[in-house]
Amino acid sequence: MAEHPSGGTHLRGWIYVAGLVLGCTSACGGGSGDDDPDGASSTGAQKGVGGQTGTGGAFDGGVPTGGAPPAAGTGGAVSPSGGAGSGGALTGGSASGGRTIGGGRTGTGGRMETGGSANTGGVADTGGHAQTGGNAATGGNAATGGSDASGGSAHTGGSANTGGTSEQTDGLPWLHVEGNAIKNPAGQTVILRGVSLIDLGTTEERYGGARQMIDRLTDKTNSDGGVNGWYTTVIRIAIYPADSPEVRSPSTFQAGSDDFYNELLRPVVDRCKEKGAYAIIDWHYIADTTQHRQTTEEFWRTMSAKFAGDSHVLFELFNEPINNGDWASVRTDMQSWYDIVRQSAPDNLVLVGTPNWCQSVGPTADNPVDGTNIAYVAHMYPMHWKSQDLRNQITTAAAKHPVFMSEWGFQPNAPGDSSGIVDGTATSYGTPFQEFVEQNRSSWTAWCASYDWFPSMFNQDWTLRTGEDGLGGFVKEWLYEKRDSDLPTGR
Repeated sequence: MAEHPSGGTHLRGWIYVAGLVLGCTSACGGGSGDDDPDGASSTGAQKGVGGQTGTGGAFDGGVPTGGAPPAAGTGGAVSPSGGAGSGGALTGGSASGGRTIGGGRTGTGGRMETGGSANTGGVADTGGHAQTGGNAATGGNAATGGSDASGGSAHTGGSANTGGTSEQTDGLPWLHVEGNAIKNPAGQTVILRGVSLIDLGTTEERYGGARQMIDRLTDKTNSDGGVNGWYTTVIRIAIYPADSPEVRSPSTFQAGSDDFYNELLRPVVDRCKEKGAYAIIDWHYIADTTQHRQTTEEFWRTMSAKFAGDSHVLFELFNEPINNGDWASVRTDMQSWYDIVRQSAPDNLVLVGTPNWCQSVGPTADNPVDGTNIAYVAHMYPMHWKSQDLRNQITTAAAKHPVFMSEWGFQPNAPGDSSGIVDGTATSYGTPFQEFVEQNRSSWTAWCASYDWFPSMFNQDWTLRTGEDGLGGFVKEWLYEKRDSDLPTGR
């Protein structure tokens, strides 16, 4: 690991895709000289779409410690090189999701120049989030100080829940699930479309600020890439836990302390609201759920209470479960965490992760988590797109309940992506994937808003990556095309 000037650490020079170290970038010669940042073997660690691991079997960073994903069913395996199988069912679901730490840079890469508001003070919560029953925000979520450049958002009353019916905050209505659709209070179908941030603490400390990034992703005056404006309706806020082996975040949740909430998470969630975007709080583990029950329970017991009065907040319980492809074991833990959330927050939408890095969503169709206002998470990158079985699983699940594609993206020849997990173009992957998602009426967030985590939406100067190989331009254009469709306000 390389020491960052702020005192935090990150994995320098390694490309990370859904918990998998793919290899070392050209920058690996610098920094601490660690070829294996967390002591696990990085050889043979590539995840194949059929759920197979390579000859090393160990995921660098210690993921998964519960062993390799199951083998694919007969005739249906897709090799790590991305070749499609000849047919049959993948009994273990698919492996590899997709997230990358790449480039070997610490991400000091200049300023966010979107205009907007630059908060330097964070949030001062003087009233807290007092819940006395129900989920009715009778006091609203009133930011009496606004969001100015010197003091952040000053909350004098918090969200005081005194009982009755929940009220929306600042024009963003409460959403609910009916059948296989997310709907607004008028019963109109809503499809959220947006972007996922990389680790929140890292974005704040090393990439110019999280609120400034949100300003960029919601700037309707921005013409970069030849597209007039960003029309983002949801932003996914990835929070890597303190014990995550993938990323050593310089600022993250610590049980028993409200510092992270007060100084970073609450201001960022409020900035999403100010910009008219829903916010997904994503607890970003990449592991077996069974390994992190206590820390996940602590996180959701805390955060569900604090955000129960925020109509624009969704909870993503556990980013990418692995669990050897077993939905039954994932479901047990998801049910437990869902129940904890509902003790404080009866109305927020909950996003439930699925096995094999959110590849095996099919089994949820007939064995869902018990509860209401639930959507199920799928992650699909170019390698996974080649598997008809994986596409069928998403379609099967989406016929029963909402499927939220909270990660997708492409980048040809991404450094270190020797297995081609994210290797695709707008033609080979982006356009057919877009058509598939729209046919299934799924909400989505693209991964990721970065220039050196992969697949990257930006160049190092924060201009969009555009053209046939450019994820950023593709995402922005898709958002623009749907700027008046399926909106929470019903337009």
